Amino acid sequence: MTAKNVTYHIVGGGIAGLACAKFVKKYDRKARTVVYEAQGRIGGRCYSYEDKDLDRKLDNATHVILGANKNAAALLGPQKWTEDCCFWNARNGSISKNYKEFKPQIIKAMCNTQAELVPPSIIRKIVWKLFPWSRRQRKIYFSKQDLSPRIINPLLAYVDELQLNRKLVKIESQFGKAAQLDFADRQIEVGADDKVILALDSKAYNRLTGGEPFDYNGIINVFYRTSQKLTLPEDASLMGIADGLADWIFINDDIVNITISDSGQKNDDLDGLARKIWKQLDKLRGVNSGFVPPFKVINHKIATIRQDEANNNKRPKNAKTVYPNVFIAGDWTMKNYPCSLETAILSAKRAVKTARKS
Repeated sequence: MTAKNVTYHIVGGGIAGLACAKFVKKYDRKARTVVYEAQGRIGGRCYSYEDKDLDRKLDNATHVILGANKNAAALLGPQKWTEDCCFWNARNGSISKNYKEFKPQIIKAMCNTQAELVPPSIIRKIVWKLFPWSRRQRKIYFSKQDLSPRIINPLLAYVDELQLNRKLVKIESQFGKAAQLDFADRQIEVGADDKVILALDSKAYNRLTGGEPFDYNGIINVFYRTSQKLTLPEDASLMGIADGLADWIFINDDIVNITISDSGQKNDDLDGLARKIWKQLDKLRGVNSGFVPPFKVINHKIATIRQDEANNNKRPKNAKTVYPNVFIAGDWTMKNYPCSLETAILSAKRAVKTARKS
C-alpha cells in the first residue's frame, strides 16, 4: 500500500474544507483530495459575488484578519495592512485609539456574542493565542470585495477534484467504518485506507448525525454605494462603534460596509435600520446628508453558533467521530475558540493531523 492510493473525501467546500485539502497536500503530496460541496459554489460563509442592485462586486460579509492570525494571514499574500483602529462612542461623540477601553466591542466582534456571555475559556484563548498585544500582530486586514480571489481561489490549487451540488444525506458503514457516502444523486465508495473529513457547518452536521442542536446568532451587513469615497475622522478606513446602531464601519472606495454582530434584536425593519445607521454616520462625520445613498442589506440569520457557556460545552473535544476513518472540521468544532477564519483553518489542521495518526 502506498500513499498515492489514499483519498481524502472532504465534505464541505468552505474555508475549513478547502484548508483541509491544503494540509493534506502539505503532509502528503501523493494523497488525493476530493471536495464535495452541497451548493453550486465554494466558500461557504466566505465568498465574493457580483451584486446587480449596487452594480459592484461585494463580499457576502466583511471578514477581518489580524496579524496574529498566522494561518489566515498566510493565505493573503501581499496586501495593505491597517495598523490602527479607531473607536467612536456614539453616545458622547468621543474618538479613541485605545482599544483596551473597547474590550467588550472586540470580544463581541470576535465571538458574535455579547461579551458578558462569552465564557472565560474563550476569552483567555483570544487574549493569549489569537489576539497578542504587540504592534506587529495587531495589524488588521479587512476584506475589500476580494474574499474569493484572495482567500478562496488559492486554496483550490490543493483540490484534485471538486464536485458541486453534492449534498451528503447518509454515511453507510461496514465493520464499524464508513464504507459509502450517500449523496442525493449518487453514492461514493470509501476505500479501505481512505479518510473522510466532514467540514460541514453545525446545522448540516447535526442533520446528518442527529447531534445536539446549537443556538445561533446572526450578523447583519449593510452596504452603501456612495458617489465618492467616504471620509472618516482620523482618516480611518475602519472604525469600531460603541453604543451605536452598528458595531463596525469599513471603507473601500465607494462602498461603505456596516457590520452588526449578534443582530437578533434588529431584524424587524432592515431598510429602516439602514436609513437610521446612515443618519448616525452623518453624526460621526459632522455632516447632514440630503438623502441616503443606494444600499443593500444582507441578513445572515444563522451566522455562527452562540458562543456562550452552554453552547461552548456542546462543542466537540477533538476531531474524532464514531467512525475511525471519519473526522470533523469547522470553526464550531473547536471548543474554547471563537468562531472565525483562523479557527476554521486551525480545525482543518487538527482534523488532517488526527486522520493521519488514525
